[in-house]
Amino acid sequence: MANMTQDNTCYDYCSFMPFCADEKTQQARLPVKRQFHLKKKEALDLPKNKFQNLYAIQNGALKTYHIEADGKELIRGFYFSGEILGYEAIYAGQYCFSAIALTDTIVCEISYDSFIALTQSKPALQKHAMYLISKELNTGSYLASVTAEQRFAAFLLDLTVRLHPLKPQINFDIPMTRQDIGNYLGLTPETISRMMTRLQKKNIITIHHKKIQITQLEALKKIASGIELT
Repeated sequence: MANMTQDNTCYDYCSFMPFCADEKTQQARLPVKRQFHLKKKEALDLPKNKFQNLYAIQNGALKTYHIEADGKELIRGFYFSGEILGYEAIYAGQYCFSAIALTDTIVCEISYDSFIALTQSKPALQKHAMYLISKELNTGSYLASVTAEQRFAAFLLDLTVRLHPLKPQINFDIPMTRQDIGNYLGLTPETISRMMTRLQKKNIITIHHKKIQITQLEALKKIASGIELT
């Protein structure tokens, strides 16, 4: 899986790269069936019936969602380079969501049965798969936080790590809209805008279009933990 950069955003690390086919030995080859090159706002083609595949994000960003009975979109989660979507479908037996690219994105479709077979002979891959499952189970735990400001602060901290898994960054581009963020956090876009303005006035973050820089990391951590700043 080659690296690439789009939209001037550094989502350029795929954690499955060590397990891709070696051009000389062809060892540790991931069972990639297809590779999708998605443009921004293009949907990922997910099978409508029985679960068969996992989807590794090689580069870029996706959101998963489903449409409620009243027609409203409910965002299930965001996925970035090196992450996998589709784990919940293992239990359900089918995909219970739709997925759409937030940026130009490359996704590798991996046969689940072949993937499991490969993990039996590749302990490192098995360990990495378990790590990703555990990581996903913990992603979004902050959604249960009491205040809106706590949830938003924790969301920003989450992005510092997930957008740049090799080395957390305090300066990054947000690939989703404020409406998407609000939808995910259970807040209105207006509330998201107010909190961004409030944090910027406190010099905790700076904002330029979709680019955010965290200027007081410890202060943001305190807010996420529910500690009031003095």
